[in-house]
Amino acid sequence: MYYVNCGFSWFIVLLAIVGYFYILRKTARKQAFWPILAAGWTMFGVSHSLIIGGVPTGEWYMTLLRILGYVLVIAALFSLMAETKKL
Repeated sequence: MYYVNCGFSWFIVLLAIVGYFYILRKTARKQAFWPILAAGWTMFGVSHSLIIGGVPTGEWYMTLLRILGYVLVIAALFSLMAETKKL
């Protein structure tokens, strides 16, 4: 299951990077949503990669990585809502 989660996390990071450059090329506007989303999913990807690498799941930094990931994804959603409201 960790392999699926790890692959999904890194895939979302890749999609966020592609989305950022696609929107930048189409609209010439930089949106904070994409890099924040990529950073959040990177935290999840690093967490799952470490678990696959053999690090125990109960370590304090694993919990910190997950919490940071959730905070960044929520911040990305709030930035997207603020951007939509500005338009």
